[in-house]
Amino acid sequence: MGNRRGCSFPLPPSLSLLRLLAAAWLVLLLLLPSPAVATRIDDAQAAVLVECAAAWGRTFRGWRVGGECNTAQFISCDGAGLVTAMWLDGRGLVGSIPTALGTLTSLTALNLCCNSLYGPIPASFSGLASLAYLDLQYNALSESIPDAISLMTALTSLYLSSNQLSGAIPPAIGALTSLQQLYLPQNKLSESIPTELGHLLELQSLFLDYNWVAGTIPDALSALTNLIHLSMAHNHLVGAVPNFLTSFIALTQMYLNSNLLSGSIPAFIGNCVALEVLSLSDNWLTRVMPMSIGALTNLRRINLYNNQLHGSIPSTIGQLEQLSWLSLSYNALTADLDDLIPLGNLVGLLLSCNAISGSIPTTIGELFSLQTLMLYQNKLESPVPQGLSALTALKLIDLHNNKSSEALPPAFTKMKRAEYMKLSRNNFTGSIPASISSLQSLTYLDLSSTFLAGTIPTAISKMQRLSRLYLHISTLSGTIPPTMGSMLNLQYLYVHPTATPCGAGRCEVVQYSGTAFCRACTNFCDTCTKVARAPPECKKKRRLCSRNSCPGRICIPFVRSCQGYKCI
Repeated sequence: MGNRRGCSFPLPPSLSLLRLLAAAWLVLLLLLPSPAVATRIDDAQAAVLVECAAAWGRTFRGWRVGGECNTAQFISCDGAGLVTAMWLDGRGLVGSIPTALGTLTSLTALNLCCNSLYGPIPASFSGLASLAYLDLQYNALSESIPDAISLMTALTSLYLSSNQLSGAIPPAIGALTSLQQLYLPQNKLSESIPTELGHLLELQSLFLDYNWVAGTIPDALSALTNLIHLSMAHNHLVGAVPNFLTSFIALTQMYLNSNLLSGSIPAFIGNCVALEVLSLSDNWLTRVMPMSIGALTNLRRINLYNNQLHGSIPSTIGQLEQLSWLSLSYNALTADLDDLIPLGNLVGLLLSCNAISGSIPTTIGELFSLQTLMLYQNKLESPVPQGLSALTALKLIDLHNNKSSEALPPAFTKMKRAEYMKLSRNNFTGSIPASISSLQSLTYLDLSSTFLAGTIPTAISKMQRLSRLYLHISTLSGTIPPTMGSMLNLQYLYVHPTATPCGAGRCEVVQYSGTAFCRACTNFCDTCTKVARAPPECKKKRRLCSRNSCPGRICIPFVRSCQGYKCI
């Protein structure tokens, strides 16, 4: 027989598969990292955490001497057990910020936002030289911002908004040359803007709004060419809108509204090509709007209302295809409204209290996205175009105090989503159409001081969402339809003295308030009808109707649950 030592026999398939799996498992074990050793929080820093938790009246897992970083809540540590981050936003903290927090020198991020912390920002924070992110927003911190903050030179983001901080903005902030985000709004900061802020060359967001800051916007800020967001609204700033702002080509938001700024809008505002929001309303700006505004093709919102601007609205505004909100009310502007029709993304058009004459263009129906249309107190005349009926998204329309002198156009009754409609102080004639009841979303309707005649249509009682109805019209006649007693959301109904709500007598004003038409009539209506079988919740109110008469009151149908009439 031959030698068989060199012979091999094939293994069964199942055994071969097991050997392959075993080999794969060994390779996997070699590739996997060895189990991490739990890092213990540095004892001294753990003691600071214990002190903080006690000061804030809270208990957090792992905040103890001997605690481990990987199990401690809301903190992060480095390999040496030193705390590098604390994320405690919205954790119900109450109390002051312990000075010991300034000894956590390895902190790079500290977030105490949205709690109930009070007292000063500790000067000991000067020891947090590695801190890059500090968020103390939405608390009740008071006193001044400490100068010691200038030693926190690693800061890139500083959020102190919505507190009660007072005093001046410290010039020392100018030492934070790495700062990119500076949020100080909604405090009580005063005095002028320090020129040292011009040293923050990396700054991208500067928010100082809702304070008491005064003085002019310093020229030193012209160095902040990396700004993306600028907000100084709701302060007491004076002087001109600085021309240097037109060199901020990265700027997307400019909020300088609600100050005392004067002069003109910079002629070269069109250089701010990235601008999406331009808000200069509530100032003392004069002269005309610059034509260069049409170059701001990224603009989405323009707020220039309540200034002293005059002249014509630039036709170049029609080039702003991204524009969704145009608010120019309370100026002395004129306009060719046809120039605005290309603004197909417009949601809000507010041009009230200007000197706009002529008529609303028939093409206004092309503004399909329009939800707010306010053109009141201008010199607009008839006709009101039928194109308004195409504005199916419209929720608020206010055309009061113009010169329209036609019958109430059918277009108004086709705005099915309208919630607010004010057409008073025009010269509308004819009658109130019964089709107005199709406006089922309407909560406010004012047709006062027009020349509409005839009676109040019974169909108006179908407008169950109405809460305010103003019909102070001398040419109306007839009575208030009794079915209006079923309009349970109606809070106020005003009619002219010639209206006769009960079929007899005259009311100076009729005001429906929740459950009653409260009134004073020169002649009294019927005696009150006693409420029969009223539910218990009406018992007290029913006593009013148990008397034989109601001097100085009116009887109307009471709410359905009381099944009867109420003396009011």
